[in-house]
Amino acid sequence: MTVHLKKSREELEAYSRNLEKKVEERTRDLEADISKRKKVEEKLEKFARIDSLVGCYNRRYGLELLDRQIKLSHRSKFPLLLAFLDIDRFKSINDTFGHDEGDRVLKEVTELFKSTLREVDIICRMGGDEFLLIFPDNSLKDASQIEERLNKNLIELNQTLKKPYTIDLSIGLSEYDPDNPLTMDELIRIADQKMYEEKKKKK
Repeated sequence: MTVHLKKSREELEAYSRNLEKKVEERTRDLEADISKRKKVEEKLEKFARIDSLVGCYNRRYGLELLDRQIKLSHRSKFPLLLAFLDIDRFKSINDTFGHDEGDRVLKEVTELFKSTLREVDIICRMGGDEFLLIFPDNSLKDASQIEERLNKNLIELNQTLKKPYTIDLSIGLSEYDPDNPLTMDELIRIADQKMYEEKKKKK
């Protein structure tokens, strides 16, 4: 009887150890599966926000960020500066040198923005060769310094690339003033209009 009980206890302990091992293995599998799923979700979320060609924010997420920044600016009573830009003669570059070259220009311009702007500033590709830059806690008073830095880095970029064409930008600016607030659409329209006015002067 004692031998039988001992054997039963050993079998029960062995069964318990085996069950614990299976539970541990299953837990590890589940954790690995959750981790993989989380990584996939993070990638999908990133793709939903990032322009796949140039690596900055896309239009949809850029406008979402602009809306947030306007609300934050209104609450904090700090100004917000917007810049609408496009690449001069971009269609000509595409037509003459091909779309791959045009894509390279878009990437170079994006890198130019990244190297010129502050970490808190926001870069969005609105589509084609148009970009929206958002400068929190900046106003039109800061615009000349920003344009000066952009122009300086643009000259250096053209000197480095030594292309048979020159990369140039047209820029339009608008400011969100918490004491005299405009809507997001109004801010974009003003900046867009000023950009095209500058472009016309170059023709």
